[in-house]
Amino acid sequence: MALICSLVLALWPSSGIQVSAQNGGAVTGGSASSGSTTAYTGESPSGSTTAYTGESPSGNGGAANTASTDNQSVAAADLIEVEAEPIDITIELNGPRHAIAYVDQDLSGKSDYVALISHLYGNAYTVPKYYVAVVMDHQNKVVQVVNPSVNGLPPVWEPAPVDVVIPEGGFLLLAHDDSYASKGFKKYLAENFQQGDIIKLRKNGDVVPLADIISSGPRPSVKVDQQSMFTVNEQSFTLTGSVTHIQPGDALTVYGTPATVDETGLFEAALTLQEGVNYVDTVLTRDGEELARTSTVMYYKPGPIVTDEEVLMWVEQGPNAKKFQSSEDVYNMLVKAADAGITGIILDVKGYEGFVSYQQNDLTGRPYVSEMTDPNRIGANPELDLLEEFVKHCRALGLTIHAAVNVFAEGSMHENAVLDAHPEWEEMVYRPEDGGQILPIRQSAAANKIVAFVNPADEDVREYQLATFEEIIKNYDVDGINLDRGRYDNYFADFSEETREQFEEYLEERGKELEAWPDDVYKLVYDSEGRATRVEGQHYLDWWAFRSGVIKSFTDEVRELADEYGEEKGKPIQVSAYVGSWYDSLYMNGINWASPDFRYDGRLGFTEDRIYTDDYYSTGYIGNLDFLMIGTYQSTESEIEHYMTLGNILTRGEVPLYASIALSNVREPELQRIVFQAAKQKTDGMMLFDYSLVNFDTVKAALNDEAYVKPYQLGISKPGQPDGFLEGDFLNMNRNEGNINMFTNEFGLSTDTNKWGVEIAVGGTGQVVHTANKEQAMNWNWTIVDANDSDIPEGGFVLSAADPSGMREKRQLVAGLYAMGDEVRAALLEGFRAYDGITVDHHQLQLEGTVTVLGFGESVEVKINRKKAKLSGNRANPRAGQTDTSEPIDFSDKVKLAQGENSIVIEVYVDGMKTNEKTILVTCN
Repeated sequence: MALICSLVLALWPSSGIQVSAQNGGAVTGGSASSGSTTAYTGESPSGSTTAYTGESPSGNGGAANTASTDNQSVAAADLIEVEAEPIDITIELNGPRHAIAYVDQDLSGKSDYVALISHLYGNAYTVPKYYVAVVMDHQNKVVQVVNPSVNGLPPVWEPAPVDVVIPEGGFLLLAHDDSYASKGFKKYLAENFQQGDIIKLRKNGDVVPLADIISSGPRPSVKVDQQSMFTVNEQSFTLTGSVTHIQPGDALTVYGTPATVDETGLFEAALTLQEGVNYVDTVLTRDGEELARTSTVMYYKPGPIVTDEEVLMWVEQGPNAKKFQSSEDVYNMLVKAADAGITGIILDVKGYEGFVSYQQNDLTGRPYVSEMTDPNRIGANPELDLLEEFVKHCRALGLTIHAAVNVFAEGSMHENAVLDAHPEWEEMVYRPEDGGQILPIRQSAAANKIVAFVNPADEDVREYQLATFEEIIKNYDVDGINLDRGRYDNYFADFSEETREQFEEYLEERGKELEAWPDDVYKLVYDSEGRATRVEGQHYLDWWAFRSGVIKSFTDEVRELADEYGEEKGKPIQVSAYVGSWYDSLYMNGINWASPDFRYDGRLGFTEDRIYTDDYYSTGYIGNLDFLMIGTYQSTESEIEHYMTLGNILTRGEVPLYASIALSNVREPELQRIVFQAAKQKTDGMMLFDYSLVNFDTVKAALNDEAYVKPYQLGISKPGQPDGFLEGDFLNMNRNEGNINMFTNEFGLSTDTNKWGVEIAVGGTGQVVHTANKEQAMNWNWTIVDANDSDIPEGGFVLSAADPSGMREKRQLVAGLYAMGDEVRAALLEGFRAYDGITVDHHQLQLEGTVTVLGFGESVEVKINRKKAKLSGNRANPRAGQTDTSEPIDFSDKVKLAQGENSIVIEVYVDGMKTNEKTILVTCN
C-alpha cells in the first residue's frame, strides 16, 4: 500500500472541443497520432506495491492534468489518479493506480495516456479502433469495458470504433498508446477493469468524488468543505461550504434549517448534533424545485478523549516467529513495547498455513511453527513455546495477551499443516477462470492465489477450529481469543455439496426452493472469446444472508466456548474479531460485523444496497464480541477517519471499536502521530499492525502526541572518498519518499519495500553483495525494473533510497556511490543533541556520546575537533587496545571553549573509513 507522490504536471494546449448538438453533447473521440509525446513506463510512486505506468524522467508524467475551462477544478500541479478494484481486497487493500493525463479535453494529436471524459463533456463517445475504454456510472461502478484483456492476454480488438453512452453522473476512461505490450497505458485499463468493479478516483492521494475533478458547468452546485464522513467529539459543529451559480430567490437549507449564502457563494451553518450518526443534507432549491444536494455523514461521539485507551500490537506469525529464539528475546521486545505505550499483544498463534505458535496441542495435534519449510518461514525455535513465553512475560509487565487464530484459512498454495490430510475440507470454488467448473481452490486456474480456505459450513471443519480455540483457552492463561479470517474466502466459495444441502434447507425454511445449482445463486456465461459474465440467479440475495448466517453461528459457538471456560477459570475470556473496515464489500466474504440493529441509509453510499435485507441484518454478530478491531488500512488521514466513522455507525457504540493501523501505509512519523491521535478521538482504542513494522521510538512519540525527533545521525562511508560520508535518514524504519534508509537484521528478513527504489546490500564482511536498480537510476531508464524488498544479509545491512516519482536526487546519489565489491562501513552517532545549541558558564565542556557500528567493523575511532576521543566499553583485545564493536561504544573528551560561540566537530571512523561527522554549536558566557 502506498503513499502517493506528487507530480508537477506540465500544461498542454487544448486544440478545442467538438460537440455534436444533434445528440445533446455526444462527443466523437479524435484519432491520436502515435509518438506525439515521449512516453516512459514502469515508474511508480515510491512505496506503492501496485503496477504503475506513465512516469517521465522529468517528473511531469509526459502529459498534463487539465480540466474543462468552465469553473476548472483541477490545478496543473494536481496529481489525478484512477485506482482499479483490488484483485482481492482481503489480501491487498489498494488496487493498481494510474495517473490520468487529461480531463475533459479533446485528445486529437495526443498519445500515450489515460484520459477521463465526464458526463459534462458529452453523453456519448466514440471509442476509436485499437483504444481501450472503461465506462463508469455515477457510483464509480464499471458498466462496460471496450477491448478488455481476456485471462491476461491482449484484447481481441473490436473490428470498428465503438459508440458508448456515458451515464449521467458517470465518466469514461480512455487509454491509447502505440505498443500494448511495452508502454502499458492500454494494458492498464484492459487488464485491471471488468464489469461490476468499483473503482476510486484520487486527487493528490486522497479519494475524491468525480465532482472534485471536473467542473460543474453552468449547473448550480453545492460543495461542503469538510469530508463526506467524519466523527466529532463536540455536540456543536459549524459546517461550511460554497454554492455556484446561485440566483436571487434561491434557498439553501442545511440539516433542514435555512442557511445564508454570502455574495461570494460561501455559507456556514451551526449544527447541534444528536449522539450517534447524523445525516446532514445541504440542499439548494429554486421556486421549490431541488437544484443541487450534497450529504455529509457525521458521527457524534461525546468526549472527553480517553487517555488510557487500549493500544494493542499485533505480532504476525510468519515474519516474526523466527525472531524469538529465546525467552529473553520475547521479554526484551515486550519491555520496549510497554515503554512505547503498548498495553496489550495480539499474538498470531495460528497462521494461515495452519501451523501454531504453541505446543500444548492435545485436542488437534497441530504441528508447531518450527516445522514449516517455506524459506520465508523456517527458523522458529522448536524448544520454545512462544505462546507460553508471551503469556509469562505479558503478565510480568502488565500487558494483556490475546491469541489470534486464522480460523478458516488452512494453507498456502505450497504448504499446509493439515489440509493434505483432509482434502474434503478444502473450499470448492466457482470462478470465471475455470470454464464453469466447480473445483477445489488449489486446483483452480485463478491467478494470484495465496491462501487456501476450508468450508465454514462443514461441521467437521467447525469442530476442528473450535478445538483449536479450546486447547488455547484450556492450556494457556490468555486474556482473550481473536477471530482472524473468520470468513469465507470470497464470493466464489463455497459451492460444495455440503453447502448446497445447507443452502437448500435454508431456503426451505423460508418457503423457497433451490431449483438449479449453482445457477440459482449465479451463473457464469461465456462468450466466444472466453470472457465470463456473472448472471444473478433467483436466490442471489438469499445466498449472501445464508453465508453470513453460517459465520454468525460459528461466532455463537466461540462465544459459548469462551464463556464456559471463563466460568471454570474464574476470569472472563474475551472474544474479539479482526475484520476489514470496507464493510460494504465484505458481504462477499460472509462477514457481517455490524450491529443487528444497524439499518442502511442511502447516504452511506454503498454500491450494493439491496444486500441489506432483514435476513441479512439478523446475521450481525457483534453481540458475540467483547471488542472489534477493524482494519483501517488506508494510507491517508481522511480515508482512515472515514472508515473509523463508518465503524462507529455500523457498531452503534455497542462494543469498543479499535482502529487497526497498517504501519506500512502510514510510514512518516508525523502521519503516524496524526492517525494515532485521530484513533484516540474517534474510536475506543487502536491496534498496530504489525510488530515487524514497528519502530518503538516513533510509536512512542506518536502515542504521546509529540513530534518525533531522531536521536541519532546515521552515517555510511563513501568508497574512494576518505573525507566524505553519506548521511542516511532512518535506521530500521519503513522507507518513505525522499529518504535514504538503512535496514539491519533487527528489522527482519527483508526490507519490505517496493521495486521503485535503489537498494545496496552490504554483506556480513563489509562488501557490497547486491544492487537493485543501480543502472536504472544512473541511466534513468526504468523500462526493466529490479525487484526491491531486498534480503538483509546476516550481519550486514541494506541501504534503500526512494524519491518522489520523477525525482533523481536520492536514488541517483546512492546508485552512483556504491558498486559490487566495495568496502562499506556504517555507524550511528548519538548523544550530540544534548550539547548542540546549549549555553554554559565555564570554559571546559565534558562531551560524551555513543557510537554503534552497523554491520561489519573491527575498529572505531572518534575525533573531537580532530583530537582522538577516549573510548570505553568491552575490550575484545585488551593488549591491542581494540574496542568490541559488537556493542555500543561510549566516547568522551574535555573540550576547551572560547568566549562566545564554539563549533565542535565530531568525526567517526570505522576501520579507517569516515562514517559520520557532526558539527555542534556551544556558547560560552
